[in-house]
Amino acid sequence: MKQFKILSFSAVGLLMLSGCSSFVDTDTVSTMVPTGNAFQNTLHQEYVDLAVAEKKEDDGDDATYFIAKAKSAAMAEGVGPQPLEERVLPKAAKVDLAKARLQLVNKLWKGATEVTPAAAARAQAMFDCWMQEQEEAHQPADIAACRTEFEKAYALLGTPKLKMAKAAVKAKKLPFPYHVYFASDSTDLDGTAMMVIKQVFSDFRLHKPISVEVSGHADTVGSAKYNAGLARHRAITVLNELIKLGITRKQAVRKSYGEEKPAVKTGDNMDEEYNRVVKITFNR
Repeated sequence: MKQFKILSFSAVGLLMLSGCSSFVDTDTVSTMVPTGNAFQNTLHQEYVDLAVAEKKEDDGDDATYFIAKAKSAAMAEGVGPQPLEERVLPKAAKVDLAKARLQLVNKLWKGATEVTPAAAARAQAMFDCWMQEQEEAHQPADIAACRTEFEKAYALLGTPKLKMAKAAVKAKKLPFPYHVYFASDSTDLDGTAMMVIKQVFSDFRLHKPISVEVSGHADTVGSAKYNAGLARHRAITVLNELIKLGITRKQAVRKSYGEEKPAVKTGDNMDEEYNRVVKITFNR
C-alpha cells in the first residue's frame, strides 16, 4: 500500500468480482448517492478510497472486497470491521489486531457512530486496511501507516454519557438489516454474498439477538409461482450457510415472499438486481 492509500481521496469505485484489478470497475459505486446516516455515508467514501488504491496496486481481490463494502455502506446496509478469521494473519500480529477490533466494535456499538461518525468511519476503514496489509506482510511501512491512521481515528471516538448509552443500547433496534444478492434466476452464493453472511455471524455473536429472520425475495422475471420457489430456495441457501457457521435452527426464522415486497417497485418481467435478495434481520 502506497502512502496515497492513506492520504488520497479520489472519487472512484464499483464491484466486478475478479482477481485481476483491471476487471474491477471503479466508477459506479463512487458515484452512488449514499442513503444512510453520516457514519455510513462517510464509510462509503473511505472504502471507495481503499478500493481505488488497491486497484492501482493491481490487487483485484482486495479492490473487490473494499468496493463491495463501499456499496453496502452507500445503501445503508450494516457494514462492520472485518472479522479476523477472514484473513490469514501472522500469529504475532493477531493479539494486537484482536484487541483493537474488540475495542473498536465496543465503541461503535456504544454510540460512536452517532457521536463522532466521521472518526468512526475512518477508524473502521483503517482497521480493515491494517488487517489487509498485515496479511500481505511485505510492506512494513504500509502496515504501520494503516495502524497509525486507525489509532489516530480511534482516539477521536466519542460515545454518549453512560446512562444515555445504556438506554440507547437497550432501546436500539438490532442491526441493520443485511442483504445477500443473487444473480438472475440463481440461488448460488458468490464471494460478496459469503462476505455478508460471515459478517452476519460475526455480529450475531457480538449482539446476541434472540432470533435471526432470513427472508427470500425475487424479481418479477418469470411467473409468480416460480419466483415464490426461487425466493424460498435462496432463503434456504443462506440459512444453511449461517447454520454451518454456528447459528442454530431454533434461533432462525425463515420466510419467503417471492416477488412480493420488492425493494424496487417494477412492472412484470423486470430484471432488477436489488429485488433478487435475501434479507437478514436480527430480532430481540
